[in-house]
Amino acid sequence: MVLRLIRKKITSNIVIKDHVIRYVAIRPSSPFTVREYGERILPEGIIRDGKIMDKESLTLILEECVEDWKIKGQNVRFLVPDQYVVIRKIQIPNDIPDEEIKGYLYLELGASIHLPFEEPVLDVSLLGIAGDKKEVLLFATPEDVVLDYSDVLEEVKLKPMAADISPLSIFRLYAMLDLANPKDHLMVIQYDLEVVNVSLFHEYKPVFMRYLTMDLHFPSWKRDQEGKYVWTGEPDDLIGQMEDIYTEIDRIMNFYKFSLQQGKAEVTHILLTGDHPKYRDIYKRLTDMTEITVDTIDQDFIVDGTGNKLDRAFHLALGLALKEVK
Repeated sequence: MVLRLIRKKITSNIVIKDHVIRYVAIRPSSPFTVREYGERILPEGIIRDGKIMDKESLTLILEECVEDWKIKGQNVRFLVPDQYVVIRKIQIPNDIPDEEIKGYLYLELGASIHLPFEEPVLDVSLLGIAGDKKEVLLFATPEDVVLDYSDVLEEVKLKPMAADISPLSIFRLYAMLDLANPKDHLMVIQYDLEVVNVSLFHEYKPVFMRYLTMDLHFPSWKRDQEGKYVWTGEPDDLIGQMEDIYTEIDRIMNFYKFSLQQGKAEVTHILLTGDHPKYRDIYKRLTDMTEITVDTIDQDFIVDGTGNKLDRAFHLALGLALKEVK
Protein backbone atom coordinates (compact mmCIF):
# COMPACT_ATOMS: atom_id res chain seq x y z
CA MET A 1 0.00 0.00 0.00
CA VAL A 2 1.27 3.48 -0.88
CA LEU A 3 0.45 6.31 1.49
CA ARG A 4 0.37 9.74 -0.13
CA LEU A 5 0.87 12.73 2.11
CA ILE A 6 -1.55 15.49 1.20
CA ARG A 7 0.19 18.84 1.42
CA LYS A 8 -1.80 22.01 1.68
CA LYS A 9 -1.30 24.06 -1.46
CA ILE A 10 0.88 27.11 -0.88
CA THR A 11 -0.60 30.49 -1.73
CA SER A 12 1.64 33.22 -3.07
CA ASN A 13 0.95 36.84 -2.21
CA ILE A 14 2.05 39.43 -4.74
CA VAL A 15 2.10 43.22 -4.50
CA ILE A 16 2.60 45.02 -7.81
CA LYS A 17 3.39 48.74 -7.73
CA ASP A 18 4.58 51.17 -10.37
CA HIS A 19 8.22 50.56 -9.44
CA VAL A 20 8.37 47.09 -7.93
CA ILE A 21 6.92 43.58 -7.57
CA ARG A 22 7.11 41.96 -4.13
CA TYR A 23 6.20 38.44 -3.09
CA VAL A 24 5.68 36.73 0.27
CA ALA A 25 4.61 33.21 1.20
CA ILE A 26 4.04 32.07 4.77
CA ARG A 27 3.37 28.96 6.78
CA PRO A 28 -0.05 29.80 8.26
CA SER A 29 0.82 28.42 11.68
CA SER A 30 0.32 30.17 14.98
CA PRO A 31 2.49 32.13 15.18
CA PHE A 32 2.90 32.47 11.44
CA THR A 33 6.27 31.90 9.79
CA VAL A 34 7.60 33.77 6.77
CA ARG A 35 8.49 30.99 4.35
CA GLU A 36 9.76 32.85 1.28
CA TYR A 37 9.90 36.36 -0.11
CA GLY A 38 11.30 38.13 -3.14
CA GLU A 39 11.48 41.42 -4.98
CA ARG A 40 11.88 42.58 -8.58
CA ILE A 41 12.33 46.23 -9.54
CA LEU A 42 10.23 47.41 -12.50
CA PRO A 43 11.57 49.74 -15.19
CA GLU A 44 9.79 53.07 -15.47
CA GLY A 45 6.67 53.14 -17.62
CA ILE A 46 5.54 49.51 -17.46
CA ILE A 47 2.95 50.50 -14.86
CA ARG A 48 1.96 54.12 -14.45
CA ASP A 49 -0.42 55.35 -11.74
CA GLY A 50 -1.48 51.77 -11.13
CA LYS A 51 -2.45 51.15 -14.75
CA ILE A 52 -0.64 48.50 -16.79
CA MET A 53 0.85 50.36 -19.77
CA ASP A 54 3.12 47.65 -21.19
CA LYS A 55 1.43 44.30 -20.64
CA GLU A 56 3.96 42.38 -22.73
CA SER A 57 6.95 43.57 -20.70
CA LEU A 58 5.15 43.04 -17.40
CA THR A 59 4.27 39.49 -18.46
CA LEU A 60 7.88 38.71 -19.36
CA ILE A 61 9.14 40.06 -16.04
CA LEU A 62 6.50 38.14 -14.08
CA GLU A 63 7.41 34.95 -15.94
CA GLU A 64 10.99 35.39 -14.73
CA CYS A 65 9.73 36.04 -11.19
CA VAL A 66 7.57 32.91 -11.24
CA GLU A 67 10.57 30.86 -12.35
CA ASP A 68 12.99 32.45 -9.88
CA TRP A 69 10.59 32.13 -6.96
CA LYS A 70 9.44 28.64 -8.03
CA ILE A 71 5.75 29.45 -7.69
CA LYS A 72 4.38 28.21 -11.04
CA GLY A 73 0.84 26.87 -10.72
CA GLN A 74 0.28 28.30 -7.26
CA ASN A 75 -2.79 30.16 -6.07
CA VAL A 76 -2.11 33.86 -5.74
CA ARG A 77 -3.56 36.85 -3.95
CA PHE A 78 -2.89 40.35 -5.22
CA LEU A 79 -3.68 43.95 -4.34
CA VAL A 80 -5.88 46.32 -6.30
CA PRO A 81 -3.95 49.57 -6.93
CA ASP A 82 -4.84 52.14 -4.26
CA GLN A 83 -5.75 54.85 -6.74
CA TYR A 84 -8.66 52.73 -8.01
CA VAL A 85 -10.21 51.94 -4.63
CA VAL A 86 -13.23 53.69 -3.16
CA ILE A 87 -14.23 53.16 0.49
CA ARG A 88 -17.52 54.70 1.53
CA LYS A 89 -19.85 54.38 4.52
CA ILE A 90 -23.47 54.43 3.43
CA GLN A 91 -26.91 53.79 4.90
CA ILE A 92 -29.49 51.46 3.40
CA PRO A 93 -33.05 50.45 4.44
CA ASN A 94 -33.11 48.26 7.53
CA ASP A 95 -35.42 45.68 5.96
CA ILE A 96 -32.90 44.50 3.36
CA PRO A 97 -31.64 41.04 4.40
CA ASP A 98 -27.89 40.84 4.97
CA GLU A 99 -27.41 38.32 2.18
CA GLU A 100 -29.09 40.70 -0.30
CA ILE A 101 -27.13 43.86 0.57
CA LYS A 102 -24.56 43.53 -2.21
CA GLY A 103 -27.27 42.96 -4.82
CA TYR A 104 -29.15 46.00 -3.55
CA LEU A 105 -26.02 48.14 -3.84
CA TYR A 106 -25.49 47.07 -7.45
CA LEU A 107 -29.07 48.10 -8.23
CA GLU A 108 -28.49 51.51 -6.63
CA LEU A 109 -25.46 52.32 -8.80
CA GLY A 110 -26.13 55.50 -10.73
CA ALA A 111 -29.18 56.26 -8.56
CA SER A 112 -28.36 56.75 -4.87
CA ILE A 113 -24.77 55.52 -5.24
CA HIS A 114 -22.38 57.36 -7.55
CA LEU A 115 -18.84 56.18 -8.23
CA PRO A 116 -16.03 57.79 -10.28
CA PHE A 117 -15.86 54.83 -12.67
CA GLU A 118 -18.12 52.47 -14.62
CA GLU A 119 -18.58 48.71 -14.15
CA PRO A 120 -17.34 48.38 -10.57
CA VAL A 121 -16.64 45.32 -8.50
CA LEU A 122 -18.30 45.75 -5.10
CA ASP A 123 -17.71 44.28 -1.68
CA VAL A 124 -19.50 45.18 1.52
CA SER A 125 -19.11 44.95 5.28
CA LEU A 126 -22.03 45.45 7.66
CA LEU A 127 -21.23 48.02 10.35
CA GLY A 128 -24.44 48.01 12.38
CA ILE A 129 -27.85 49.62 12.81
CA ALA A 130 -28.42 53.37 13.01
CA GLY A 131 -32.07 54.11 13.77
CA ASP A 132 -34.15 52.66 10.96
CA LYS A 133 -31.13 52.21 8.68
CA LYS A 134 -28.33 49.72 8.27
CA GLU A 135 -24.84 51.18 8.04
CA VAL A 136 -22.57 49.38 5.63
CA LEU A 137 -19.06 49.90 4.40
CA LEU A 138 -18.83 49.83 0.61
CA PHE A 139 -15.63 48.86 -1.20
CA ALA A 140 -15.55 49.50 -4.94
CA THR A 141 -12.96 49.22 -7.70
CA PRO A 142 -13.20 49.15 -11.51
CA GLU A 143 -13.73 45.64 -12.83
CA ASP A 144 -11.40 46.19 -15.79
CA VAL A 145 -8.48 47.06 -13.50
CA VAL A 146 -8.98 43.89 -11.45
CA LEU A 147 -9.23 41.83 -14.64
CA ASP A 148 -6.08 43.41 -16.13
CA TYR A 149 -4.00 42.25 -13.19
CA SER A 150 -5.77 38.91 -12.92
CA ASP A 151 -5.22 38.21 -16.63
CA VAL A 152 -1.48 38.92 -16.42
CA LEU A 153 -1.13 36.61 -13.43
CA GLU A 154 -3.02 33.87 -15.25
CA GLU A 155 -0.78 34.29 -18.30
CA VAL A 156 2.27 33.45 -16.18
CA LYS A 157 0.60 30.28 -14.90
CA LEU A 158 -0.58 31.56 -11.55
CA LYS A 159 -4.12 31.09 -10.26
CA PRO A 160 -5.65 34.33 -8.93
CA MET A 161 -7.93 33.50 -6.02
CA ALA A 162 -8.50 36.83 -4.27
CA ALA A 163 -7.90 40.56 -4.61
CA ASP A 164 -7.47 42.75 -1.55
CA ILE A 165 -6.78 46.41 -0.79
CA SER A 166 -3.64 47.73 0.86
CA PRO A 167 -5.17 49.40 3.96
CA LEU A 168 -6.81 46.12 5.00
CA SER A 169 -3.60 44.20 4.38
CA ILE A 170 -1.33 46.44 6.43
CA PHE A 171 -3.91 46.73 9.22
CA ARG A 172 -4.20 42.94 9.28
CA LEU A 173 -0.48 42.71 10.11
CA TYR A 174 -0.78 45.49 12.71
CA ALA A 175 -3.66 43.66 14.39
CA MET A 176 -1.98 40.24 14.15
CA LEU A 177 0.94 41.67 16.14
CA ASP A 178 -1.58 42.72 18.81
CA LEU A 179 -0.88 46.42 18.27
CA ALA A 180 -4.42 47.49 17.32
CA ASN A 181 -7.00 48.84 19.76
CA PRO A 182 -10.65 49.03 18.63
CA LYS A 183 -11.11 52.28 20.57
CA ASP A 184 -8.38 54.04 18.61
CA HIS A 185 -9.06 56.35 15.72
CA LEU A 186 -6.07 55.13 13.75
CA MET A 187 -4.54 56.92 10.78
CA VAL A 188 -2.51 54.55 8.60
CA ILE A 189 0.07 56.34 6.43
CA GLN A 190 1.60 54.15 3.72
CA TYR A 191 4.47 56.32 2.51
CA ASP A 192 6.02 54.86 -0.64
CA LEU A 193 8.53 56.06 -3.21
CA GLU A 194 6.20 58.32 -5.19
CA VAL A 195 2.78 57.97 -3.57
CA VAL A 196 1.18 58.11 -0.14
CA ASN A 197 -2.00 56.33 0.87
CA VAL A 198 -3.77 57.64 3.99
CA SER A 199 -6.56 55.60 5.56
CA LEU A 200 -8.46 55.88 8.82
CA PHE A 201 -9.65 52.99 10.97
CA HIS A 202 -12.02 52.79 13.91
CA GLU A 203 -13.20 49.62 15.61
CA TYR A 204 -11.00 47.63 13.22
CA LYS A 205 -12.85 49.00 10.17
CA PRO A 206 -11.55 51.39 7.50
CA VAL A 207 -13.80 54.44 7.32
CA PHE A 208 -11.85 56.71 4.98
CA MET A 209 -9.07 56.58 2.40
CA ARG A 210 -7.20 59.28 0.46
CA TYR A 211 -4.55 58.65 -2.19
CA LEU A 212 -1.83 61.30 -2.53
CA THR A 213 0.80 61.62 -5.25
CA MET A 214 4.13 63.40 -5.43
CA ASP A 215 4.97 65.23 -8.65
CA LEU A 216 8.50 63.91 -8.93
CA HIS A 217 10.55 62.68 -11.89
CA PHE A 218 11.01 58.95 -11.28
CA PRO A 219 14.43 58.66 -13.03
CA SER A 220 15.81 61.02 -10.37
CA TRP A 221 15.61 58.08 -7.99
CA LYS A 222 18.72 55.93 -8.50
CA ARG A 223 19.69 52.70 -6.77
CA ASP A 224 23.04 52.59 -5.01
CA GLN A 225 25.38 49.60 -4.71
CA GLU A 226 23.29 48.20 -1.86
CA GLY A 227 20.14 48.43 -3.98
CA LYS A 228 18.68 51.32 -1.98
CA TYR A 229 17.02 54.28 -3.68
CA VAL A 230 18.86 57.61 -3.53
CA TRP A 231 17.39 60.93 -4.70
CA THR A 232 19.68 62.51 -7.34
CA GLY A 233 17.46 65.42 -8.35
CA GLU A 234 17.26 68.87 -6.79
CA PRO A 235 17.00 68.46 -2.99
CA ASP A 236 14.47 71.30 -2.76
CA ASP A 237 12.15 69.50 -5.19
CA LEU A 238 11.95 66.45 -2.94
CA ILE A 239 11.67 68.49 0.26
CA GLY A 240 8.90 70.64 -1.22
CA GLN A 241 6.86 67.66 -2.37
CA MET A 242 7.19 65.97 1.01
CA GLU A 243 6.12 69.14 2.80
CA ASP A 244 3.02 69.23 0.58
CA ILE A 245 2.23 65.70 1.72
CA TYR A 246 2.53 66.68 5.40
CA THR A 247 0.13 69.56 4.75
CA GLU A 248 -2.37 67.16 3.19
CA ILE A 249 -2.04 64.76 6.11
CA ASP A 250 -2.86 67.62 8.49
CA ARG A 251 -5.89 68.53 6.37
CA ILE A 252 -7.10 64.94 6.45
CA MET A 253 -6.83 64.92 10.26
CA ASN A 254 -8.97 68.05 10.44
CA PHE A 255 -11.45 66.68 7.90
CA TYR A 256 -11.83 63.50 9.93
CA LYS A 257 -12.33 65.40 13.18
CA PHE A 258 -14.68 68.15 12.04
CA SER A 259 -16.50 66.65 9.03
CA LEU A 260 -16.64 62.90 9.52
CA GLN A 261 -16.81 62.96 13.33
CA GLN A 262 -18.53 66.36 13.79
CA GLY A 263 -15.92 67.30 16.37
CA LYS A 264 -16.77 64.34 18.62
CA ALA A 265 -13.62 62.34 17.89
CA GLU A 266 -10.20 62.77 16.33
CA VAL A 267 -7.18 60.76 15.25
CA THR A 268 -5.60 59.19 18.35
CA HIS A 269 -2.82 57.09 16.79
CA ILE A 270 -0.80 57.09 13.59
CA LEU A 271 0.75 54.00 11.99
CA LEU A 272 3.57 54.83 9.59
CA THR A 273 4.59 52.18 7.08
CA GLY A 274 5.84 52.01 3.51
CA ASP A 275 9.03 51.68 1.49
CA HIS A 276 10.15 55.31 1.15
CA PRO A 277 13.97 55.66 1.41
CA LYS A 278 13.61 58.58 3.85
CA TYR A 279 11.38 56.63 6.22
CA ARG A 280 13.26 57.74 9.35
CA ASP A 281 13.08 61.40 8.33
CA ILE A 282 9.35 61.02 7.67
CA TYR A 283 8.83 59.46 11.10
CA LYS A 284 10.68 62.34 12.77
CA ARG A 285 8.72 64.94 10.80
CA LEU A 286 5.41 63.38 11.79
CA THR A 287 6.35 63.24 15.47
CA ASP A 288 7.44 66.88 15.30
CA MET A 289 4.24 68.11 13.64
CA THR A 290 1.78 66.41 15.99
CA GLU A 291 1.47 65.26 19.59
CA ILE A 292 -0.29 62.11 18.40
CA THR A 293 1.58 58.85 19.00
CA VAL A 294 3.23 57.63 15.80
CA ASP A 295 3.54 53.83 15.71
CA THR A 296 5.65 51.68 13.42
CA ILE A 297 5.79 47.94 12.88
CA ASP A 298 9.15 47.05 14.38
CA GLN A 299 11.22 44.99 11.96
CA ASP A 300 12.55 43.03 14.96
CA PHE A 301 9.06 41.55 15.38
CA ILE A 302 9.12 39.75 12.03
CA VAL A 303 11.79 37.29 10.91
CA ASP A 304 11.95 34.59 8.28
CA GLY A 305 12.57 30.90 8.89
CA THR A 306 16.32 31.47 9.26
CA GLY A 307 16.01 34.34 11.72
CA ASN A 308 16.63 37.19 9.28
CA LYS A 309 14.59 40.35 9.76
CA LEU A 310 11.95 40.94 7.10
CA ASP A 311 12.49 44.36 5.59
CA ARG A 312 9.69 46.88 6.08
CA ALA A 313 9.12 46.97 2.33
CA PHE A 314 7.61 43.46 2.54
CA HIS A 315 5.15 44.20 5.34
CA LEU A 316 2.32 44.96 2.92
CA ALA A 317 2.72 41.64 1.10
CA LEU A 318 2.94 39.90 4.48
CA GLY A 319 -0.32 41.50 5.56
CA LEU A 320 -1.88 40.16 2.36
CA ALA A 321 -0.55 36.69 3.19
CA LEU A 322 -2.13 36.84 6.66
CA LYS A 323 -5.55 36.74 5.02
CA GLU A 324 -5.27 32.95 5.37
CA VAL A 325 -4.36 33.03 9.07
CA LYS A 326 -7.35 32.82 11.39
